[in-house]
Amino acid sequence: MLKITLHDSAEELRFRLEGRLSGAWVSELRQCWLTAQSTVHQRKTTLDLGEVDYVDAEGQVLLAEMFQLGVHLKAITPLIREVVQEIERAGRCATVEGAPAQRPDVPDATATAAPHRRAL
Repeated sequence: MLKITLHDSAEELRFRLEGRLSGAWVSELRQCWLTAQSTVHQRKTTLDLGEVDYVDAEGQVLLAEMFQLGVHLKAITPLIREVVQEIERAGRCATVEGAPAQRPDVPDATATAAPHRRAL
């Protein structure tokens, strides 16, 4: 069971959760968040997890999505703090794909390779 309380003020939109973020309750929180997002504009959005005692894998995915979109995750208990810290670490470790930069101390393999010759 999960209780979701929405606190809406001029400065902040805050979701206060109590219980277990798991199973069908993950979908319920997602729906509440998506509905409320249209009213956020430039305000801070906070997810207060102070009274949450369990988050399943699907709930962790939703928390990570919310974090990536700028939602502040507030945790108090050691277990939930660890979940939030893991999500925050993963969010900071995102990579940008592209051509690797050439290091000056490593020769470019394509420039130094001998041309391929065929015997006739």
